[in-house]
Amino acid sequence: MHRYGWILLRAYLPAAAALVFAIAFMLWTSVAGSVNALNTLVPVVKWLPPLALLVALVSGGIATVRMWRWQRGQSPVCAGCQGPLGRVRHGPRGNYRKCLACGGKQAE
Repeated sequence: MHRYGWILLRAYLPAAAALVFAIAFMLWTSVAGSVNALNTLVPVVKWLPPLALLVALVSGGIATVRMWRWQRGQSPVCAGCQGPLGRVRHGPRGNYRKCLACGGKQAE
């Protein structure tokens, strides 16, 4: 996979994980609905797939906007490889951003 493919994989991984959880919850509620012992949990768990889908939609939208801004040159870039930087993280030595291309840390 080339560099841009890795950038997209790292950017959209949270959205893909939320979609996997939504599918898993949908399968669980469909299977648990026919099991009498688990039947009481279905009304509570039935709200998890829509919430996971909402999380996937929001995180995918944020990743799309972040990639769009990076391509237009409107977001911070890595000093070493010019890749897009992720969200601000809080570390013991201060705030930093992690590069989505090379994985390097940039001080905020």
